[in-house]
Amino acid sequence: MADNSNYSPDVNIRRNDLLCGRLVAMPTLVSTTLSDSLGSFSNVLSVDFPSMPDTIELMRSADYDMHFNISNPDGIHTYKGTKPLEIPISFKLHAFDNIYCKQGALTLLQLAARLHSFILPISNGPSTTAYAGKPAGTDTAQIQRSADSTSTQSVADNSAGVTAPITCWLYLMATSTADNTPGISAIGYVNDVGVKLSGPWLRGPNGSFNLPSSGEFSFTFVHQPSHGNTSFVSGGETPVTAAFADDVKSRLYNTRSLVARASYVGFASNPSNATTDATSDI
Repeated sequence: MADNSNYSPDVNIRRNDLLCGRLVAMPTLVSTTLSDSLGSFSNVLSVDFPSMPDTIELMRSADYDMHFNISNPDGIHTYKGTKPLEIPISFKLHAFDNIYCKQGALTLLQLAARLHSFILPISNGPSTTAYAGKPAGTDTAQIQRSADSTSTQSVADNSAGVTAPITCWLYLMATSTADNTPGISAIGYVNDVGVKLSGPWLRGPNGSFNLPSSGEFSFTFVHQPSHGNTSFVSGGETPVTAAFADDVKSRLYNTRSLVARASYVGFASNPSNATTDATSDI
């Protein structure tokens, strides 16, 4: 277990000489040209995979309305929609992999915390959120009647500055540096996260105890080119970008070049919470 006296939650976690895919939290400010080079990520928060998973699963399903009639026993199938592509990713990591886990077991905990933070809202306001729809008055029966009638109407007060979970970029597969070649380089969000920490449990400096010696990490990435993580839309409607059949046929899910300039909110958007510069261009 390495000394954690200089621990920073925003420190890079990666191998310097091997890129096995990465999940990048899009920062608040993004340059108009997004580079795929490893060296261009020195100031962004990301999860760089220590190894490729054994399997990459790409499955989608479409929904159809089926209309039956006497002259067509198989029915008429009317397209309704296709569910978003979900890509599950998993990998295992040992605390004594000193090239990737530069702080030993602490790196496992840091990686778990980072993944879990990717599915929670970022707030650029206070830590508390006000809710509308709370019944007023002192009469118990009146309060209960009001609560019953408005229980499904309570909404967050936007003055608290709460936004949606972060926009993520999954950079997983490339056949070349060109935008129109097959690969997986896509914008979306993280749908679920799972972490299993395992022993033998370790002790270390600074009074540390019961630290894991290995971990299994998993998450599901949902492909959505237009995903932006701010609830404050300015200048009218938000542009929506979609990957259609011709796009996917020609480039698989190397669709990042299709992305409209969505309104991203990155980590440390509140200066009082900032530990490092999280708004640098990538």
